[in-house]
Amino acid sequence: MSPLSGIQPSINQPSLTTNDTNAPAQLTQPQKSSPEMKEAFQDFVAGTFYKQMFKALRSGQNKPAYFHGGQAEELFQSHMDQQVSEDLAKNQGSAFSDTLFSSFARQMNAVSVESLNVSSSATS
Repeated sequence: MSPLSGIQPSINQPSLTTNDTNAPAQLTQPQKSSPEMKEAFQDFVAGTFYKQMFKALRSGQNKPAYFHGGQAEELFQSHMDQQVSEDLAKNQGSAFSDTLFSSFARQMNAVSVESLNVSSSATS
């Protein structure tokens, strides 16, 4: 008996880590996903992370009393931060996105399998 069994009732939800044996082979293999989708997922996930990281770093800095460039400097910094975060996402983003993408692919496969099961039971 697990320590949480008294607190949380069992949930009747299929696990996303197990493969449905009735599903077609292309749906049960998340590695067969298109490279374009994986690249877009990586750009979004890692790009969002790096943008938020730079935003937090910039908000923690105090503006110097003298030699501050004003709005032009802030605009340049925001564009530079955006470009650097996009480059980091493209080159180093797989560290964040690979595990999230495999989880996303399993979830999409589970939804696809469920929709196949629903459509096959509706036609029967």
